[in-house]
Amino acid sequence: MAREGFYILDSDLHMMEPGDLWDRYLEGSARANPPRMFGEQQKKVVNEKGDKGGTDSIRGMEVQGLAIPAFAKQQEAAASSRELRRRSRARHPHFAVARAQGFDAPSTLTAMDIEGIDVAVMYGTRGRQILCHDDLSPDYAAALARAYNNWAYDYCKTDPQRLKFAAQIAMHNIPAAVEEARRCVKELGAVAVIGTPNPVNGQHLHDMACEPLWTELESLDVPIGFHPTGNSSLKDDAARRYVGHAQFFPIAHAIRNPVELMGAIASMTTGGIMERHPKLRAAFLEGTAGWVYWWLWRLDDQWEKYGQGCEHKLSMLPSEYFKRQCYIALDADEEPAVDVVKKMGAEYFVVSTDYPHSDGAFPDAMKQFLGLELNNDQRRKILWDNCAKLYGIPKPAAPLTREFTAAA
Repeated sequence: MAREGFYILDSDLHMMEPGDLWDRYLEGSARANPPRMFGEQQKKVVNEKGDKGGTDSIRGMEVQGLAIPAFAKQQEAAASSRELRRRSRARHPHFAVARAQGFDAPSTLTAMDIEGIDVAVMYGTRGRQILCHDDLSPDYAAALARAYNNWAYDYCKTDPQRLKFAAQIAMHNIPAAVEEARRCVKELGAVAVIGTPNPVNGQHLHDMACEPLWTELESLDVPIGFHPTGNSSLKDDAARRYVGHAQFFPIAHAIRNPVELMGAIASMTTGGIMERHPKLRAAFLEGTAGWVYWWLWRLDDQWEKYGQGCEHKLSMLPSEYFKRQCYIALDADEEPAVDVVKKMGAEYFVVSTDYPHSDGAFPDAMKQFLGLELNNDQRRKILWDNCAKLYGIPKPAAPLTREFTAAA
């Protein structure tokens, strides 16, 4: 039976890509220079005991001679990450199983059973991070995206009814991004495209150069899911100013995700994208949601004061575009978001466990969510209905998890 009577659709579950993905999946001339993964202190990944392929030990990448993340040499950041991972992996014996299997699809399906998740939309980890450098050559960036997407497709083939994937695109070249989005949706069955909320090479989402992408996604009828990442070397990143300073990691991580999503919401609404593309859907993931009510108020306030002098006119307030076309993910234990759900209505919210990332709450994410002071109608919308509308996923005839009580 479904967990406590609810079908559950995870809006943003993660794959942990193996270090040899690029050697196996890169095509053409890019094969001559694949990314190289490294562990702490910029050493080549050495498999820790029980960590198949070093999948859980990867801390950074060297891509065309460029380091990702920007703080790869900061030992304090490595120490913070290592300690969080140690505590996370001690929470449940399944982590030892998943590490031994290289966080493969079967181990992910078992984790979904433990949480009670029926269907998950899969986002990348290194596949998300690998494109977060402005100086990647556009052709090479496009090849990285294609390789990741082919790997993600193979990963999700293990159980395509339960594992859906969001396709990666490289914003370094918009025509190539359009072509890859079309290929992934039409040929591979991707249910979304992953969006970079930051500007890439100074290009903002609402710059007219990006218009072909929004037109294509509207035509394909798939959403864009904006997802920040902690391992970024993008020059325009809210966390970069803290690199090299004390207490870097908690400060930078607290700031980056919500601030970058705030900018993406502003571009999509106030920047006019949703005005020009009324059927486009967007999700804003892994940056919490307790701030969204205030942020939409702020955007409305500033548009009413300054918007009349802008280059492009809007027919609605920014908040109205958000409510018509957008969704935002709250954290499973995000008590401050409860008041926002009650103020705005539950129709705009989805939830994620963030498994298997160290800052997620596995195996108790759904337990924590169900402990929030929401009624069953609000829970039903957040756990399934809204996410199903976002990604266009039909409800199964029966729950897809194996018996929850046995899995737990």
